[in-house]
Amino acid sequence: MSEPSNITPEMAARVLEANWKNVVKKVAAGRTLNATELALIKAKAAGSNETVTHAKDTTDLARILGVTRQTLYEWRKKPDAPQSAADGSHDVIAWRLFIANHDLKASLTPDADALRARKLLAEIEDRELRVALKKGQYVLKAEVEAEWFRRFAVLKSLLYSKLTLEIPPLSVGKDAIGIQQINQNGLDQALREAATAR
Repeated sequence: MSEPSNITPEMAARVLEANWKNVVKKVAAGRTLNATELALIKAKAAGSNETVTHAKDTTDLARILGVTRQTLYEWRKKPDAPQSAADGSHDVIAWRLFIANHDLKASLTPDADALRARKLLAEIEDRELRVALKKGQYVLKAEVEAEWFRRFAVLKSLLYSKLTLEIPPLSVGKDAIGIQQINQNGLDQALREAATAR
């Protein structure tokens, strides 16, 4: 669909600004964003007012970023430069962040809207993480560490008991193969008990 010729750049800018304010209100209210709204926030966080998130090829990417293809080829030599997808398309947001992080283009320095968008993205990620934690999809690192140390202590105690108290009397008078079998059975039992210990 072609854009009506009676829409001026100023009118378009006002519409985009109103759209941005609506997205900010939606995030503040805790509502879920659609793909277009999320793309708008990501673009703002990367220092752009555009909602374009992918370029179909290098030429398209250069046009969107406002640089020459030669400049892109030079930037791609950096080890942490974003890679193209298998179909040759490029992640515009990743490129904008890369350019900003390397201070490759002064015009991409974050402004107030970009910083606000980054804050909104952080708030969205924080909410998503909190929901995932409530659903039991993630476990806190401190809880994992505490459980690991508890299980390690149980295993250590079981192994010490098996190897110093239980196995030696059973090994008296056995040949090497018999002692090996007794040791293996004792270790297997200790591991099973440690795995099921609560």
